[in-house]
Amino acid sequence: MKKLIGLVLFLAGGWIFVRGVAAAEVINQFDSQITINSDTSLTIEETIAYQTDEVHHGIYRYIPLKYRVDNLVVEAPVTVLAITDETGQSYQYQSNRENNQLTVKIGDPETTFTGEKTYLIKYRVEEAIKQFEDHDELYWDITGEGWQIPIETVTASVKSPAATLTKAVCYAGPIGNDDGLCQTDLSDQVARFKYEAGINYDRNVTVAVALGRPNQLLFPTATQRLVKQLSNNWFVPMLFVPLLFMAGYWLLNGRDYVFISPNVFNLNPAKPQRRKPIFNGTRVPWVYEPLTDLTPGEAGAIWDEKVDNQDVVAEIIELARKGYLKITREEKKGWFGKTDYVFERLNQDSSKLPQHQQTLLNGLVKTAGETRKISGLKGTFYKTMVAAKQEIETALTQRKLYVLKPNTSRGIGVAIAIGLNVVVFLIIAKALSLVGSFWWYLVFGVQAVIGVGFGLQITQKSAIGSNLAMQARGLRQTIKTGKWREEIKEKHLFIEEILPFAVALGVVDRLAQDMEALNLKPPEYFSSPILTGMTFNSLVSDFSAQASSNLAYNPASHSASGGSGFSGGFSGGGGGGGGGGSW
Repeated sequence: MKKLIGLVLFLAGGWIFVRGVAAAEVINQFDSQITINSDTSLTIEETIAYQTDEVHHGIYRYIPLKYRVDNLVVEAPVTVLAITDETGQSYQYQSNRENNQLTVKIGDPETTFTGEKTYLIKYRVEEAIKQFEDHDELYWDITGEGWQIPIETVTASVKSPAATLTKAVCYAGPIGNDDGLCQTDLSDQVARFKYEAGINYDRNVTVAVALGRPNQLLFPTATQRLVKQLSNNWFVPMLFVPLLFMAGYWLLNGRDYVFISPNVFNLNPAKPQRRKPIFNGTRVPWVYEPLTDLTPGEAGAIWDEKVDNQDVVAEIIELARKGYLKITREEKKGWFGKTDYVFERLNQDSSKLPQHQQTLLNGLVKTAGETRKISGLKGTFYKTMVAAKQEIETALTQRKLYVLKPNTSRGIGVAIAIGLNVVVFLIIAKALSLVGSFWWYLVFGVQAVIGVGFGLQITQKSAIGSNLAMQARGLRQTIKTGKWREEIKEKHLFIEEILPFAVALGVVDRLAQDMEALNLKPPEYFSSPILTGMTFNSLVSDFSAQASSNLAYNPASHSASGGSGFSGGFSGGGGGGGGGGSW
């Protein structure tokens, strides 16, 4: 029995304690009287019956100035008209606008109080009415979900002398939900609402009122709405600034210069020229003989606008064709042995070779009679590969075939694209966070990727460079289609000269197939007694693969390492709202 009495006393004491804590600070009633004006503004009069057992200066109320509707920002300017007590006596207050909300701090900083006070806050909200196909509508948060003080009872009413009220609903409870406890009454052209379940932080009361048509509401014109929407959502056009800038930058710095004359063999810089028209296709001429103005690696580089491993392999084969190297294939030994290739330097003056060919020759074998295997160069020759690639690109630029080195111009383009996107994102980040829509982030990301793509295309050839690139494409087309069979009489000589170009231009397989069809032997610089029974296609493919993988191998790079309130509305779905607290 004693235990039972003790439990009762404990529970009673706890209830008294909880009631005491709950009663320490409370809003007994929050009442909002809303009038819809003919200019679609609202006049709102809020009566807040506040009670506190603690010492406070007063309360504060904050109201959103901007909020999200359909993934866009909507602005609802707020003007405070008066703040008084129930007798009409004005309260001292301060207001400021920041973080897209109006905060009103009511009370005297030199005076505190306990007990009850009633605050009448009257303010005006502009352009709060939405337009739909069959009706106009007010969809409004009454209390807002940000109150730090519990609210026991919420009442509200909506009326309009400029329109007939045809429907009213109310939602209340946790944000995004409706507990069904809000009462609605529509009579005498006044919509009345009441909620007695209590409002705490993260809970709200939201109302929706439909206005019939025709009515006397004067909405902004379509032009005025568009101007305001663009002003409120300035971040939307800003999203595309980096992409538009990069498109313009490409138009100026990414389009090649071309001669006006259609003669692709013209290399006279004095001839009339212009930037290549955007929608002009590239002419591909038939070229029936090796290019005399480009080495094989240079031809491959200007064809696909990058210097890759195949371009370097082509230059090594070209050195063999010119008689500076001999390439011998060694058969694999044992079950798990690998085929290897031996380079032997021949006794010939290399001083007249282009710089990148000299670099490659000296990197492979330094003196006449010396031999080195591809396998022995693995892990060390990559530095020579890098140097030769840079020298090929430098040669194209020094001969004014490019306005800038392709890698340099691409680097500048990508850097501009990335930098511009970062700057713009920092500018619009706050606006994007207000809208809170994933889609705008996605749009920005997609345009950023496209903008970087434009940056990667910022390579600009001179008119001479454009013609040489078209010649390289023409030679590639000739080899690829096999048309040289009918046009060239000295087929064997042609193939010996063309082989390095075919490697650089990516059509060596077709060339080798044509050689086999014509019963032509491999060039002497690839001859070896052990090639019996091996097709030339297999030989060149195997050599190219081994040269690319072994000579370019770098050991350091392989180390471990809001719609309508009548279509499924909910608490917190409208404009207005906000919250408040004490201070």
